[in-house]
Amino acid sequence: MKHPLNHLVCCGLTPCVQRVLEFSNLRKNAVNRARRVTVGIGGKGANTARIARQMGGEPLLVGFAGGANGRLLEKMLSEEGVSFRHVEVAGETRICQTLLEEGNPENTELVEEMPPVSEGEWERMRRLFQSLELSGGVVAIAGKLPAGVPEDAYAQMAETAAQRGARAIIDAPDEPLRLALRHRPFLVKINDEELFRTVGGDDLAGACRRLLEMGARSVLVTRGSRSALFADGFQTLEIFPPKIEAVNPVGSGDAVTAGIALELAGGGAMEEALRLGMACGAANALNLRVGVVRPEDVERLLGQVRMERIG
Repeated sequence: MKHPLNHLVCCGLTPCVQRVLEFSNLRKNAVNRARRVTVGIGGKGANTARIARQMGGEPLLVGFAGGANGRLLEKMLSEEGVSFRHVEVAGETRICQTLLEEGNPENTELVEEMPPVSEGEWERMRRLFQSLELSGGVVAIAGKLPAGVPEDAYAQMAETAAQRGARAIIDAPDEPLRLALRHRPFLVKINDEELFRTVGGDDLAGACRRLLEMGARSVLVTRGSRSALFADGFQTLEIFPPKIEAVNPVGSGDAVTAGIALELAGGGAMEEALRLGMACGAANALNLRVGVVRPEDVERLLGQVRMERIG
């Protein structure tokens, strides 16, 4: 692992205040009293920036924030040392909740949608992004688009990144991704369910080839605790993550993106970036709080990531 030399920008347009509620026994149609509540930061872009910061990087987070929840979000980001530039919106920053039951490895997610963004608020975001110094850097774009933002928002960001000589990593499915592929993003990071929903079919390798044909320069498909698949037109790799006892896997996909983006921004090769990403994803799942990794865990897990070439 290297310290980043170039700039890393993390774009997350739908951040949230993340609450983790722990229960001894969680029952439907009953009153459930949490024995502990942990409040933190959520949203794919915010988690990516936070984890990159925890690993020694100096990312810039770009997104929307509004209301009292937005102020709380910014306070927590500042306390974690994450630099950010937010466009203030009229709508309240959302709250998302993770419900954990003692002895149950599964979790329940209660996800609020972000209030719609106005045309003027999106225009301010567009101008903010275009004002950033991106040359030679890495731009990680992640998450669902809020209502009111045009479907080609990520395409606009990918186009700007390409024009400035930055490498774009896109972690988003469906039409926003399909439109962004016109600008040949450096990496599409996606899970298998989102991949099949975006391009159709049910064959993993075939769906990866389809994304490459549509414009992606490389593709990483994650499948939770199972092996991931990477393809770039020159090689196909099956990547086996470390075996761990997960505490809370929420945010692990964002940790994968963070590790990859950080290594690439530091001048690392793609295989090194993939190893770091998978180690960060596993390290995130070892913690109750979402979007938290310990560098010592990452170092320990890094040697446990295996890769095999296919074909």
